[in-house]
Amino acid sequence: MTQQTASLAEQIGRDQIRRVINAFYQKLLVHPKLGHFFSSIDDFENHQQRISDFWWMAMGGPLKNRPEPKIDMIGKHFPLGIKQQDLELWLVIFGETLGEQLDEKLAVQWMDKALQIGSRIKQIVIDHQPMGVEIGKPS
Repeated sequence: MTQQTASLAEQIGRDQIRRVINAFYQKLLVHPKLGHFFSSIDDFENHQQRISDFWWMAMGGPLKNRPEPKIDMIGKHFPLGIKQQDLELWLVIFGETLGEQLDEKLAVQWMDKALQIGSRIKQIVIDHQPMGVEIGKPS
């Protein structure tokens, strides 16, 4: 008999993912350097739910009778004019929030996912490299 390992999303749980995202956005909305990126979001409750769903899926959570949400991360972030220092600050605040909300093992694993996604955002949105181009490899 094989035992299936719970995904990171299942280890954390949907409710806890939502609490982490809510705590994180509480910080971002009032942040002097990052808050303006979120000022044009009309339905913030819906935004937080979509981001929670995104993280649930990114960490291997099953959808179970729910349609996969359509999240165009690159398309949404590209026109914002995000700079390297914005992304780095976002990652610092996200890491702090994870450390406050989760036990260390789960926080580190989630942060690893965030760093992977952050590197893709840097590659495509900040450095303007097309998808499929490997970072650091000559063309």
